[in-house]
Amino acid sequence: MLIRVGRGLGMARMVVSLSVTPLGTGGTSVSRYVREVLGVIREMGLRHRVGAGFTDVELDNFADLARLLEEVHGRLAAMGVARVSTVIKVDYRTDAELSIEGKIDRVT
Repeated sequence: MLIRVGRGLGMARMVVSLSVTPLGTGGTSVSRYVREVLGVIREMGLRHRVGAGFTDVELDNFADLARLLEEVHGRLAAMGVARVSTVIKVDYRTDAELSIEGKIDRVT
């Protein structure tokens, strides 16, 4: 399910697949940390889609990605997480706009 927040129906220049893993939390469950990261994405008004291992986020530029990562890592640090592993995959286009739904629709 694509969650539309803030930016309306316009499309972005990049779709980022993001996986953030807190390390050294003392347990095996990471759901509360994932919920916190999703809260950051929602608060920033970003269109996104949650998956089993990655969350896809629509962004306009790399500066937006840097702001998102800085906020996510800061929030996790505030929760006591001293180390975070982040995996990022960026699909960036200069010739067209991108959307999560559009990418999925073209292959299904």
